[in-house]
Amino acid sequence: MSAGSSRVGSLVAAVKARWNAGIPPHSFALLRIALGLMGLLSLVALTPVEMFWPLDGLTPLSADGTGPRAWLLAHGFGTVAGWALFLALTVVFAALTVGWWSDAAVLGAFVGLIAQDHWNNIPLSSAHRVLIVTIFCLLWAETGRVWSLDAFLSGRAHDPDARVPPWPLWLMRCQVAVIYGSTGLHKLAYPVWRDGSGVHWALNLNVFHRLPWAVPPEAATLVALATWATLAFELLFPVLVMVRRLRPWVLIAGVGLHLGLWATLELGPFSWIMLATYIAFLDPDTTSRLFRRDGKSGLGAAARPSTT
Repeated sequence: MSAGSSRVGSLVAAVKARWNAGIPPHSFALLRIALGLMGLLSLVALTPVEMFWPLDGLTPLSADGTGPRAWLLAHGFGTVAGWALFLALTVVFAALTVGWWSDAAVLGAFVGLIAQDHWNNIPLSSAHRVLIVTIFCLLWAETGRVWSLDAFLSGRAHDPDARVPPWPLWLMRCQVAVIYGSTGLHKLAYPVWRDGSGVHWALNLNVFHRLPWAVPPEAATLVALATWATLAFELLFPVLVMVRRLRPWVLIAGVGLHLGLWATLELGPFSWIMLATYIAFLDPDTTSRLFRRDGKSGLGAAARPSTT
């Protein structure tokens, strides 16, 4: 047998062993809590309800159209239906956060977000799409085994030996990698990102910039470096984050990037949702020990290269 075949066989055996062993369910529980909070945050950003949710609010529809929305508007239910959707999503994301009927809450959040996209997508941003695809990954995971109201009520609140299939975590990692990679390729197609002026234009667009003043000319070099660094990070993230030794540094760089985006640009909850997805890259075994009282593990350990 060749050396190459031997290495492939060893890799397949290692994957099978990890698959059969499973991982602690705490990573999925932490993702459920974080994404539930992000869903609630996104709803808060779409208030007042009277502006963003009724069919005769921000972008009035014609009552002469066809489809469910036109029927609701023609019969005077546009405002009631908007309030109903807003309140339903609030209940679903609250249930997701506390882990009450966890599996149903994940499904309800996924369906509700898609319904929201069809209801009125004008005030929605890329954060909404990221929330949809990441919650989709949780559809296949057991998110209520620990750190949930479900576990507390069923008497399984403390189950140190619980193990669940790891592949939904791998799916979320791949999804986050695709988000970064596709965003980087999209930017690469535009000359302003290749010539180093992309961040300059983003910071000076009224629709995005958070700070009420223009970037000074003296900062041109720094802005160009920030542009190329952002582009390089997004293009290389899918590759570098898969290398265990490099993963902590890639995640730290990502935290810095998203905190910078939050501080300078009005992007809604996008930065916080992306940071919430980083939980998927933490070592699952260490994540399960984050809140142990014996103090043997902590947040620093969770950022170590994952063996999964």
